[in-house]
Amino acid sequence: MKTLLKIGLVLVVLFIIAVAVVTSNLDKMIKAGVETVGPEITGTSLTLESVDLSLLSGEGRLKGLLVGNPPGFQTERAFKLGDARVKVDLKSALTDKLVIEEILIDAPEITYEASGSGSNLNKIQENVAAFAKKAGAPGGAEPKAEKKEPGQKKVQINHFILKNAQVNASATMFKGKTLTVSLPDIHLKDIGKESGGTTMGKASSEVFAAINKSVMQAVTGSGKALQQGAEAVGEAAKSIGSGAGDAGSKAMEGVKGLFGK
Repeated sequence: MKTLLKIGLVLVVLFIIAVAVVTSNLDKMIKAGVETVGPEITGTSLTLESVDLSLLSGEGRLKGLLVGNPPGFQTERAFKLGDARVKVDLKSALTDKLVIEEILIDAPEITYEASGSGSNLNKIQENVAAFAKKAGAPGGAEPKAEKKEPGQKKVQINHFILKNAQVNASATMFKGKTLTVSLPDIHLKDIGKESGGTTMGKASSEVFAAINKSVMQAVTGSGKALQQGAEAVGEAAKSIGSGAGDAGSKAMEGVKGLFGK
């Protein structure tokens, strides 16, 4: 009896060690995969500090995800995601559709930089959409042959949540300087559910489009408030002297330029 208990304990220990080794290697594989495929999707640099995945619960955590800017922009990066959590339905991993129960991104830093040719987020969104289009059919529709392909892995995201985000708004003429505004929480549901699953490229495109739209609304709203403040400063300065009034007017024009007005 004691011998059987010892054998059982040894097997349990070996199992725990095996899971730890597999998980460790899998974490490294995911990190390498993200840093390899990510730049192809966004068209920018992309680095990931670490991945922590549990094979028993299907929950994972990504730390230190940095998404760079497309060429021609002055700010350091477009996205800084300090903490992102993912929960996967493990049963779906053995099917042709991976079901992601939840992606939760908490307190990310998003940089919006305007330029004469458009913003950095617009450019990234275009890159993601182009990747999705390349992976599927023209116009974003998936070809019938692709739907029937048994080896094609689809994805379904039940909940995508981005909360407590801040946006650093800038313009190329400001040489990397920014103004910070808060971003309303974003909650997308059932991505790819109605179509029986979608490609990761199309899912990414939908997420980036929602983020870009929310950022534009936040920046535009903040820009109007700042513009009104600048106008008030300009009016007050006029009572002091024409020179100060001109300075207030120039400040207002600078604010307008920042937001593409």
